[in-house]
Amino acid sequence: MLTLHPFLILARSGPPVVASSVLCMDELLGRPALVPTHEELIASLIPPRNFCEASFESYHPDPEFSSQQEAKETLMRFTREGQQERSRRSWRRIKPKQPIGWYLDGGFGVGKTHLLAATFFAWQGAKFYASFAGLTSLVGALSFSGALKLLQGASLLAIDEFELDDPGDTVLISRLANELLATGTNLVVTSNTLPTRLGEGRFGAQDFLREIQGLADAFQVLPIEGGDFRRRSFVFDRGESTFEPLPEDAVRIELKTLLDQLNRVHPIRYRGVVQEISGVEIDNASSIELQSDALRFCSLVDVLYDFGVPVRVRGCDLGELFPAGFLSGGFRQKYGRCLSRLYELETLEDPLLQRNDEGGTRPS
Repeated sequence: MLTLHPFLILARSGPPVVASSVLCMDELLGRPALVPTHEELIASLIPPRNFCEASFESYHPDPEFSSQQEAKETLMRFTREGQQERSRRSWRRIKPKQPIGWYLDGGFGVGKTHLLAATFFAWQGAKFYASFAGLTSLVGALSFSGALKLLQGASLLAIDEFELDDPGDTVLISRLANELLATGTNLVVTSNTLPTRLGEGRFGAQDFLREIQGLADAFQVLPIEGGDFRRRSFVFDRGESTFEPLPEDAVRIELKTLLDQLNRVHPIRYRGVVQEISGVEIDNASSIELQSDALRFCSLVDVLYDFGVPVRVRGCDLGELFPAGFLSGGFRQKYGRCLSRLYELETLEDPLLQRNDEGGTRPS
């Protein structure tokens, strides 16, 4: 069993959950103890294990794309100025500056999450970090007012993979962002979609478009260009010999069984499962026909990526998992991110050994 990073070992009542080759994901997902408590949700508001050592020093921009270096320098300056203002305010009655919203926009595998985690660790003061899905789960568990009260105590909130999957999220997150900015919390978020195009292809009612525009006005866009570093080292013509073996206690499950079980479990439970396992082998994989199944699968891959859990997909090439219609539709960014992350997880042998020497992933 893999050793968990100490930041991510959360107290849980009841007997420990142990992954085994004879225990499929359905048994693990079905355990009520895996529903996170409020305390666990709050304790999880830090960068995931895959980026627990990310820093500006370990982010190496691709020299062919100057925007990567510019984004790094901008965020370093942002953290320095935040520290300087905090020092001045500690001994003089100075009105705080207007909080800033930075929006890191770029494709898959250009190092956005690395820079986000580096910003979090370099920031001095109260701070929280959450994935977009984790933030919506927090609101669901604590209520909007409860989550707002908690987050308003921080001078920085970092949000990874900002995306609006339904109109309800549009209203909720735009309200949350605006109220946090109004009360002094700086926001830094990553996304594969420009703020003015969030939700594109999924909903277009005028009321929701107004919500999106209001959200876009709150951010300064910081573009990060470049190619997907994960795919540069991935072997597309894969033979069985290219796979490093997974640990003996890895979960092995057929794709159809996995999708059936994900359909019965809320994504809020995925985190509790993933932190307990050392690997996942998905057998008899084929194209996922239902979009609802495909989106739940994406949610699971996001959590697997956060914890650096190696994955092996057998039965079809990764590019065949999602139909062409899905890859060109309203959720194309989500599917693209999922495939990009699977490329990396398929090359992992031990997530604690596969990070580069300086910690975390990086674009070069």
